[in-house]
Amino acid sequence: MNTQMELPENGLVPMVRNGDEPYAAYDEAFEPSIFTRLWRIIWNNRLIVAVIIGLTMAVALVLTLLATPQFTSVARIQVNRVEANVADVEAVEPAGDALLYDEFYRTQYALLESKNLAERVARKLNLQSNEEFLSAFDIPSDGEIVTANQRRSIEITSDLLLDNIQINPVVGSSLVDVGFTSPSREFSRTVVATWIDEYIAANLERRFDATGDARKFLESQLAELRTRLEDSERQFVGYASQSGIVSLPSTGVQGAERTLAASDLAAMNEALVEARADRLAAESAFRAGAQQQQNQVATSLRSERARLSGERAKLLAQFEPGYPEIQSLDSQIAELDREIAAAIGTGTADLQRSLRQAIDRENGLEKEVASYRAAFNSEQQDTVQYNILRREVDTNRELYNSLLQRYKEIGVAGVAASNAQLIDAPRIPIEPSSPNLALNLAIGLLLGLGIAGAVLFAREEMDRSLRDPSDVKGKLGLSLLGVIPRIEDVDLYEELTDPKSAMSEAYLSVGIMLDMSTSHGFPRTLMTSSTVPSEGKTATSYAIASRMARNGRKTVLVDLDLRNPSVGKRLEIANDFGAVNFLTGSDDIRSLVHNEFQPGLSVLTTGPMPPNPGELISGPRVAQLLESLLQDFDHVVIDAPPVLGIADSPVLGAQVEGVAFVIEANRAGLRQIVGAISRLRGTGSNVVGAVVTKADDRNLDYGYGSEYGYGYGYGQSSSGD
Repeated sequence: MNTQMELPENGLVPMVRNGDEPYAAYDEAFEPSIFTRLWRIIWNNRLIVAVIIGLTMAVALVLTLLATPQFTSVARIQVNRVEANVADVEAVEPAGDALLYDEFYRTQYALLESKNLAERVARKLNLQSNEEFLSAFDIPSDGEIVTANQRRSIEITSDLLLDNIQINPVVGSSLVDVGFTSPSREFSRTVVATWIDEYIAANLERRFDATGDARKFLESQLAELRTRLEDSERQFVGYASQSGIVSLPSTGVQGAERTLAASDLAAMNEALVEARADRLAAESAFRAGAQQQQNQVATSLRSERARLSGERAKLLAQFEPGYPEIQSLDSQIAELDREIAAAIGTGTADLQRSLRQAIDRENGLEKEVASYRAAFNSEQQDTVQYNILRREVDTNRELYNSLLQRYKEIGVAGVAASNAQLIDAPRIPIEPSSPNLALNLAIGLLLGLGIAGAVLFAREEMDRSLRDPSDVKGKLGLSLLGVIPRIEDVDLYEELTDPKSAMSEAYLSVGIMLDMSTSHGFPRTLMTSSTVPSEGKTATSYAIASRMARNGRKTVLVDLDLRNPSVGKRLEIANDFGAVNFLTGSDDIRSLVHNEFQPGLSVLTTGPMPPNPGELISGPRVAQLLESLLQDFDHVVIDAPPVLGIADSPVLGAQVEGVAFVIEANRAGLRQIVGAISRLRGTGSNVVGAVVTKADDRNLDYGYGSEYGYGYGYGQSSSGD
């Protein structure tokens, strides 16, 4: 019973399990590594890789031998971030930490490769008429560099210099290597020396130009500020004179400068405070009777009276009051009392007079302070504008002094030395720097590897043939009957004749799978076909038939490829008569069969070439041929034509019990194979499985080939079909 399968639009059939459940073709854990696959691709295409690499290296060798020797002269300079200064003043351009490290050195490297520096060198060396330069670069006398105007010539030569200059910073240092390459040793050294000189000169010129521009700018600013300062000073002095404001010099305290009115007011206020203190002291002395403590005459008289009173008291202790000495003392004490009373009267008058004087002085000072206060208040109103004008004068003076100081500093900073110093002077090179044979060959090798890789990648992407035999199940929906390796330098049919040969063992698995293809075992009628010619279907047909004969089954091998018969030719059997004779009317099938080839195996060749093979195959005699053969043989194995291009195989497939489809590995595209299988199934053919033939190293990645098959050597089979 033939099983039909609908193919998806892309023509590929997913592998199925239990009839309709899709599953993965194989687990990724069993896939070969990417390195293994890459190595296999390279090894399988080793001839292409060798040819490409050989060609690229040969081209590199020829170009190296034909190239003009180039000489590179190199000098080393040191570029400092902070240049040496004669004076401790700042320059116009920022230096040192003012510029970041990377920013500074990238700027210097760009300056070393600048167009302006190249033009300076070209002008310095006068390259337009420099014979050494013209001969080194093979510039003809009528070339544009020589004939063009000076400006155009400088542009061209500077571009040529930039193409050959090399600026190589020494990593992790402030050193820079400057090199130039040309066919002339001397010219290379000259260019490098001039390049460094012009770089240093350009740095100095740029610094002096910046200083000059700054000085010019500051001169104009100073002139403007000078005029502004003079005008503000005139306004300030005029207003102070008009307002009568007299400013006194500072006494040393910042901001302590005062006007004359304020100073007078402060002095009068201090005098008033002092007068009030004197007046209060006089009042206190007058009210408290302090005059007695302050009158020295009265004090001394009291002391004398106290002494006399003491003597009188002593005498009274011994004598009576009428005692003459006591009376004398009484007279003296009475006189002292009169003198004390007179002295006390004189101190009170003095205190009253002092009090009146203190009050008068205080009143007078109060009037003076009031008048000074009024004058000061009036002056304060005028001081607002006075202070505004004074601040403007101070501001203009500070700006002027700052710019004047900066102007002087810039003049001194102009004497700074260059920040670039020559470390190693350029020398005349002895050996050429290029061409480098080893380097060029290495480049040729790498280029060859790259081209070979691209070619192999393109081939792999364009190759849509059957690589992985498991795709027979996964993409074609067929059972894999077996994988047959490619064999070189061996007669395939001699190998198949020997049942112990490696090839016979390979086809043994095919026969075993066919034994299980139907419910009753091996199909009684089996056809082999392929997508295109020369895929190994004839060898497969013979191997299957030979195996059945060795197993004791009477088998006949029938060649029905009427357009290109090959069974008779491969087995060296005369093709004088055969299937064509029966299809054209002969009924004696036994006389057409060759029975002497192998015990148990008979062969029916095609016979004479018919003019209409398509009509014979599609006629009713094919079915009669099969019925006649089955009467004498247990199994009929048919070697049929390929499917694509002709309709013979689809017609034959509908009349046999099973079809073994032969697929040559790495040849026909999967889309072609799917189309061929679809044509067979479209006519009702029962495709029982597929045999993958001629597996070689390209199939090792998928577990098939010499290393995974049967230990066979590989090579191109001598059999075409």
